[in-house]
Parts: sequence; C-alpha cells; structure tokens
Amino acid sequence: MKKHTLLFLGLFSSLLQTNAQSGSTLYGVVRKNYYSMVQTPFDSIWIEQLDSSTVRLGELNLNTGVVNNIGNKSYKESVNLTGAALNPFDNSFVLIGANAINTFSLNTGLLVSNPQLNNPIAQSYFDNFRFNHSDSTLYGLARRVIYNPTTMSYTGQVFLSKVNTTSGVITQISPSSVAQGFALAGSAIDPFQMVFYFSTGSRLLGLDLYNGTVFSNVAIQIPNGGIFDNFTYSCVDNTLYGLVRRNYFSYKPNPLFPSDSIEELDSSTVRLAKINPSNGQVTIISPSTVTQGGYSLNAGSAVDPNSFNFFYNPGGRIIGVSLITGLKTIDQPLSLANGDYFDLMRNFENCKTASAKRLSSGEILSTPNKSAKIDLTLYPNPSSEFVEINSSEQLSSISLFDIKGQSLLSVQPQSSKYKLAVFNLLPGIYFVECKGKSGSSNIQKLIRIP
Repeated sequence: MKKHTLLFLGLFSSLLQTNAQSGSTLYGVVRKNYYSMVQTPFDSIWIEQLDSSTVRLGELNLNTGVVNNIGNKSYKESVNLTGAALNPFDNSFVLIGANAINTFSLNTGLLVSNPQLNNPIAQSYFDNFRFNHSDSTLYGLARRVIYNPTTMSYTGQVFLSKVNTTSGVITQISPSSVAQGFALAGSAIDPFQMVFYFSTGSRLLGLDLYNGTVFSNVAIQIPNGGIFDNFTYSCVDNTLYGLVRRNYFSYKPNPLFPSDSIEELDSSTVRLAKINPSNGQVTIISPSTVTQGGYSLNAGSAVDPNSFNFFYNPGGRIIGVSLITGLKTIDQPLSLANGDYFDLMRNFENCKTASAKRLSSGEILSTPNKSAKIDLTLYPNPSSEFVEINSSEQLSSISLFDIKGQSLLSVQPQSSKYKLAVFNLLPGIYFVECKGKSGSSNIQKLIRIP
C-alpha cells in the first residue's frame, strides 16, 4: 500500500510540475522569404521569384501575439511543412529540410544536429511526423513513388516509420504499404492507445505504433458536409480535435467560352470540431463560424491543456477556440520581428505526462500477474455540476484528489454507480480513484469547467 501511495503521489507531482509551465506560449518556426523581380521571356511581365528562405525558432506569446526569436541565429534552410516535433524532455524542436533531419535547441535556438535522412530499405521521404510522449519517439510516414514502366504509371506507397534524430536512419514499421498517399490535413498520435492518425481526405486511418498495421480505417462523416483537417490530439480529454471548413461557391460565365461557367469561391466558414476515430463521426462544437476564410495548414494547430483552447493561424493572426464551447477566446495579430510566417506550432505541455495504456502483445504476455484495472467511465467529463461514475464491478471506495495529490473526498458507495457533485470545486484538473471489491482499481482524470 505504501508503494502504491508513493507512485500515486509521484503521478500528481509530475503533473503539478507540468502545469507549473507557462500555458501562454506556443513554439514554432519563424520563416522569412527573400524574393527578386524577374521578367518573363514571352510577355515581359515582371514577377516576384522566390530566391531563398531563412528559418529560426520562435516562441509566441498568446496574450500579445508577439513572436520572440529564440537565440540570435537564423539558418538558410528549406522546410518540409508536413511535420515537426517538440521534445519537452530534452528541450528540442525537430524539423526536416533538404533531406536532413534538423534538431534545434529550445534554449538557445541553435542547430544541434542535422544528419541526412536514410531509409535502408529504399529511398523515401519522411512526412507528417510527430513526437510520441509515451515512448519519446518520432513517428511519421515513409513515402515513396513507384514507377511502372509497363503501364507507364506511378503508384504511391506509405509506411508507418520512426526516425533516429542522431543518425537520420528511418526504420519502417509497417510490413506493407498502408495507403497510396495522404492529405495535407495534419497528423496526430494517441500516446495512450499507441496509435498514429492521418487522413487521406475522405478517410481517417489509425496505425498501430507497435507493428505498423492498420488499427482503424473509417470514412470521415461530417454533418452537412465539409472538410475536416488541421487536427491534433488532446491528452487532457483524449480527443482528436480539428477544424471543419465549408467552402461556398458561385458560378459565372466563362468570358472565353460563354457556354461554359467558372466556379468561383465566395466564402468559407471554419468551426472547431472533434472526430470519433472508431467510427469517423465528426461532431461540430462551434455554434457558428469562428473566422471567415481559410487557415494556414503550414502553421499547424495546438491544444493548451491548461486553458482548454485549440489554436490555429488563419494567416497573420493567432486564434484560440474553447474546446468546451467552440467559441473564439483569443484573436491576436501576429507580430514577427524577423520573419514573415510562423509555422509548425507546437505546445510544450500537451501530452507531456502521457504513458501507454495499451500494451504490445509481447508486453501483455510477459506480465501475466499484472493487476487488472476496473472498467470505469466518468460522464459527462468535463463537467460543471455532476459526474456519473459507472464501474464494471461493485465499488468499495471512491476518492477524489486535486492536482497536488491532496484528498478532497472519500466515500464507500458499495455499488457500481455513483453520482459525484463537482459544482463546489474550482475549475481545473482532478483525479478520481475507484477501488473495487476484488481489489482492482483505476484512476481517471476529471475536468471541472466553469
């Protein structure tokens, strides 16, 4: 019992340290483009031509919109804008450019290492990558294009893979290709279930991080249509959040071919939403559009577990949206001293304390005496008034703790159900420990909202 108590308090201590970090900062890449004017050879029109780009790390103050440079050095580097990773354990930020995997220090902004990417199986790209907090590994998609000289056609291949940031070696995990490509919709990792998610546009695929096989493959179902993208995983409530975009068009006659018409984009709406990865059902959270127009997929998205906000960049601004109400909470113009764009936003705290709950088959076989957990549900969670606790067996005790590990409540329900009042608690994160008659137990996070 003493050991259990120490482990339990250690969990709270770790989470307390995480929440002590500033929740008002996002990290990302400050990018500046350099152009020259060139004259087209056929019609002598002067156009802008991109010559080069520089990148450096930056930190965004969500309260002011100011992006401060980290360190004084910038790098002349192209950037693969499909993926990035923030490692909170060694304070590093990882991005890919010019077929090299570049690791930057979050403390100094300096480039620490940049080995060339190398896939021993066959040459490939490494896209859509994310950092998995539960095993400190960078996972992404090894992508290659295969040409068939007989049919003179191209076929895409995609494999779940991981990369060693020190050596640049890509290790393919999937035994065979899982898709022909992916949509520029983002990617996400569920560190508890050990699943990597990406979109093909019409479908959401989940890949098993242990063996690279398809864990789930569902059609994305959006009420009244639209596009679901720019998604990310929230560890505070174990949910995949993203944006549903709806485009509205009109048609006008083609001046060159009057019998034809041209489709013209009139407007777009953007709403916060969440998706159930087991069935593809998308739930719209925002009651109305958060912003007009689109958003920058290059900027990515991020969830702040302390303020329960989802952040995205519609171009030159940072927008915060409540995970609970779907309403806009922050709308700040971005101020960059030495850049034009703020890309690949990542949050320092989201998922930092996550650990794998779903074990690999080998781990399950090697731990036959591991004590079982009660099947436990808390609903609704988050909540502002009451939470219904339902257990798979009769409960001998229910204990409620705050983030510091201080006991706030202890009851003996002698039942598999209990209605817990939370209206008298301050908004924040709490933990519910339930013990069953058989001696098994379970600890779950409870969120009290205003």
